[in-house]
This record gives sequence, C-alpha cells and structure tokens, in this order.
Amino acid sequence: MLGSFVVMYLFLGGCGAGVLLAAAAWSLLFHRTRTRSRAQSRAFDGLMGILAAIAFVLLAVSAFCLLLDLGRPQRFFLLFTRPTPSLLTFGSFALLASLGVSGVLAAAHLVAPRVVSEPLRIALEGAAVVLALALMVYTGLYMALMEAVPLWNNAALPVLLALSSASSGVAVVLLAVPFVRDSALLGGWTEALRRVHRVVLLLEAGALAAFLALALAGPFARPALAVLLAPEGAGPWFAVGFAGLGVIVPLAAEGARALLRVPATLQVVEVLCVLGGLILRFCLVAAGSHWLG
Repeated sequence: MLGSFVVMYLFLGGCGAGVLLAAAAWSLLFHRTRTRSRAQSRAFDGLMGILAAIAFVLLAVSAFCLLLDLGRPQRFFLLFTRPTPSLLTFGSFALLASLGVSGVLAAAHLVAPRVVSEPLRIALEGAAVVLALALMVYTGLYMALMEAVPLWNNAALPVLLALSSASSGVAVVLLAVPFVRDSALLGGWTEALRRVHRVVLLLEAGALAAFLALALAGPFARPALAVLLAPEGAGPWFAVGFAGLGVIVPLAAEGARALLRVPATLQVVEVLCVLGGLILRFCLVAAGSHWLG
C-alpha cells in the first residue's frame, strides 16, 4: 500500500514543478516586454528570485519524501548511479535537473542578479519550462501505466494531475506576489496570470469529467471508483474537498470577480486550489490502494 510520503511526493513535486513553470514562463514573457520600466524590472526580479526559491524548496522536500518512503537511501541513489531505461529513471533525473535549475535561478536573482547574462538567463528559464512540464506529466503518466490499478489506468489521469499541478503552482505564485516589494507595479501582469489561472481551472474541470467518465466506462475501474466516491469513504473529500472547493469554487469566484471587475483582495481562492491538489492525490492513492488490498 502506498503511504503518506508518496502522496506528499506526488503533491509537492507537482506543485513545485507548477511554480517553476509559471515563474519561468512569466519571466520569459516579461523580459520580452519593451514598455516595462526599471522599477517594474526590479520588482519582477525580486519576485522571480522568491518564486524560484519556493520551487526549489518544494521540489527538495518532495525528493526527501520519496527518500523516506524508499526506506533505504542506497535504493534512491541507485536510480542515478545505475540508471535503467524506465519512466521512473526519467522522472528521477527530471526531478534532479529541476532542482538544479531552480536553485541556480534562485541564487542568480537573490544573490547575484547582475552576474547572469541575458542569454544564460533565457537558457535557464527555457530549460526550467521544459523540465517542469516533464515533471508535471511524469507522475500522472507513471500512475496511468499501472495496469494493476484500474482506477489509475486511465488516459485522462496524466492530464488531470498535470493541470492540477499547474493550478496549484499558479496559485502559489499568486499567493507570493503581494509579499514582494513594489508588487503593485506588476498589477497588469498579475491580472493576466489570473486569467491564465481561470483557463487552467476550466481545463482541469474538463479533465476531471473525462477521468470520471472513463473510470465509469471501465468495468474493472468501477469498484475503485465506488471507493473514491463513497459517502462513508473518500467521497466527501474528493467531491467537496477537491472538485468543489479546489476547482468549482475557485473557478466560480474568479469568473465572478472578472465579470464584476472586483479587485482581487482575498487569497482564499488560491489556498483552496493548493489544498485541492493535495486532497486529489490523497483520494486517488487511497482508492487505488484499496483495490490493491
């Protein structure tokens, strides 16, 4: 049976990758804007350093959770010293590379912002985008290829988990923005990121519907799906905690805020998205582990 450390590894790794993706992609687009002021650039560089550091910490803790679950550290290092052509090896190297890139970006922006040249920054951030995307897709793909667990053996699962990681990552970025000096100067960019978040939430809702439809259509997945939706089991957590509070409520709140043109003052929406991502993984692992006995 998969334990809590695996769940935390799945969540923190996905969320960290989501933060790294959002921060790197934002930076690549921001630095292409010719109308930005020096004050905006200074504010954004400070924000980018904090976001890269957050991504590094989340990824590092996720790796530590994986190490704790393995029990024996030598088994973890064998993934790198004696690699085999497998999805697990790919994910391990993607995690290690993401740690390296996020750490370098954090140090470059927080410690020595003038040392890193423009071409090197672009290369690092481009690599961060590719690695983050690979890491976000990897965990869902790894689970979906487990034919022994019919609930996970679902074509929509990698998409659902990747979008959940993206939603959690963007939510963490939005939570961090107000705590950065002169963050008000980035108001237009922050609002654009909120629009991206609404699209991600909408796609996540569609991926959730596809996942449930495919699970319902599969006769072997139905028993585990019943556990996932059972009122006396994971049902309230999955339906209310993830689907309701983690996807539908944030999507509705962001949609209403955009229609009414209300300034974003509450950060509870972002907190719900992050918690929803954690709840999703707990529920999926619990239901899948029930099938395994």
